[in-house]
Amino acid sequence: MAREEKSLKRALIQAIHGCKKVERFKRDRLTEDQRQQLNETLNTLLHFRRSWSPAYSQDTTFLNVLRQAEDQLKLLGHPFYPGSFWSNNAEALFVASIIALSVRTFFLQPFRIPTCSMFPSFSGMLTQLHADTDPKPLFFTKPLRWLWSGAENHHYVAPANGTVQIPLFSQDEILRYHSYVRYEVEKGREIGSFWLKHFFPKAYKVYWLWVNDQKIRIRVPYEFSDMEALLRKKFFPKEENFSDVLLHHEELLRLDERKGICLDTQYSVKKGHPFLHFDILLGDMVFVNRFSYHFTRPKIGDAIIFRTQYIPMLEADTYYIKRLVGKPGDQVCIKGHRLYRNHQLITGSLAFDNNNQRQGLYPGYCAKATMGEGQSITVKPHELFALGDNSPFSYDSRYWGGVPEKSVIGKAFFVLHPFSWRWGTAEHNKAHKTADFNTYVFQ
Repeated sequence: MAREEKSLKRALIQAIHGCKKVERFKRDRLTEDQRQQLNETLNTLLHFRRSWSPAYSQDTTFLNVLRQAEDQLKLLGHPFYPGSFWSNNAEALFVASIIALSVRTFFLQPFRIPTCSMFPSFSGMLTQLHADTDPKPLFFTKPLRWLWSGAENHHYVAPANGTVQIPLFSQDEILRYHSYVRYEVEKGREIGSFWLKHFFPKAYKVYWLWVNDQKIRIRVPYEFSDMEALLRKKFFPKEENFSDVLLHHEELLRLDERKGICLDTQYSVKKGHPFLHFDILLGDMVFVNRFSYHFTRPKIGDAIIFRTQYIPMLEADTYYIKRLVGKPGDQVCIKGHRLYRNHQLITGSLAFDNNNQRQGLYPGYCAKATMGEGQSITVKPHELFALGDNSPFSYDSRYWGGVPEKSVIGKAFFVLHPFSWRWGTAEHNKAHKTADFNTYVFQ
């Protein structure tokens, strides 16, 4: 009985909404008599709605009114009544889409940080190398690890006895792909949701390792750029970079018709035993405040996000995040590990103070490229000078010059993911945090 009562009450509410919708959308196409009949039906339905009683489920007058309203709406309401879920909610979905697009365009935009040029203020993708004997995370802990630290675990077992070999690009391909280690690009599944697509990659890099004639497939997010550093640290820990590996171990290069050019690591493995175990920690996903710069100019110390389409030395039309250190006419200089603006120690952000004092994980500033030790650079008109907080590993204005003012879209506002100590407002102090750098891999 209770179920029948709920069903009738729901039908009454739907009939009321139907009358209002038909009257609103077809007002200019209904005759005066039809509008009057529709209004009388609506008033009758509203009366039953206001005086609702469980007894109406047995009231023939109410049931007849509800049936007549249904017939009237079917006659007058096409195509607005009856409607499918999508047609009934098309207006709401359209308005929601406009609001979401407006929020993204003018207020807040999600942005996943790919590199560690702003570490530790903001973290890009990090690689944490584990010992072969470390246990693989349990299945039910993987979602929790992803939520907490953005960790994506990779654990590989040798398919045969032998030594591990790394496929390499040819000389011409190295220049084209900016990598020594061979990889393929694999398009991922499209994520339709506006929010979810910022959590999950749309494309992947696929690397292969060989053990004798057996291949091991390693798939990582396309933005992941530390595979060379990871393999170097795993198989050639004494070398500083991958080019040194090739220079000092030229005798380990092999050429095979099936495998192509390979580097034999001389790292022996046994079938069924783990030989490579690491985590990829996804970069911070931050909200970009696109609203404030419509009314105010960027301030020294802001973590600005900008498009690269007008910077010739950078990849076309992508997004970078750096910290603003100089405005047009400013003089910027690095002395020792300290940054100076207009001949004074720079201020305006906790990151400046932490870097100048080498607090916690902040490494201090490095004089590189166009910014030699003690050499001042004057910022050009209509440009901004931007540096990364992780100066030794940052590709910034020291290399490619100023950022056109028109390219700035907003500033970092809030770290939405992961939900670890990194979560929170963009400017909360991270200098007191510590980490074992021996377990992390930087390029």
